[in-house]
Amino acid sequence: HVCTNIPQGVAGRIKRVCSEESECFEHKLSHSQHFVHRGYNLDFITTEFNKCDNLDRLELIGDPEISFTVESKECGRRIPLVLDFHPSFAGATRAVNKHKHLLDLDDSLKDVVSKDKIFVT
Repeated sequence: HVCTNIPQGVAGRIKRVCSEESECFEHKLSHSQHFVHRGYNLDFITTEFNKCDNLDRLELIGDPEISFTVESKECGRRIPLVLDFHPSFAGATRAVNKHKHLLDLDDSLKDVVSKDKIFVT
């Protein structure tokens, strides 16, 4: 059942990331071709992608100013680093996490970006 959730998850990610409708359409087309190449049924992909068409992009993104609580710890705004999958990017998470401390070297950056709020996806 996990494989059936992947196209809908990708469609939601495309909707969140693309601010222009034309760009969203191009990426959905590109990803649907990728899924067909991977053996998915085109009708299934279209159905899953269409489920996200009716969702509001701003609701998917959420309000970045709202803090939330996880296990009684206060968590503020987090900044994702989103990369397309490619085998040569396999060490991207490790590399970013290893060098996040460099953000603390610039005093003006400390006010904008906290190294504890950056994650790689």
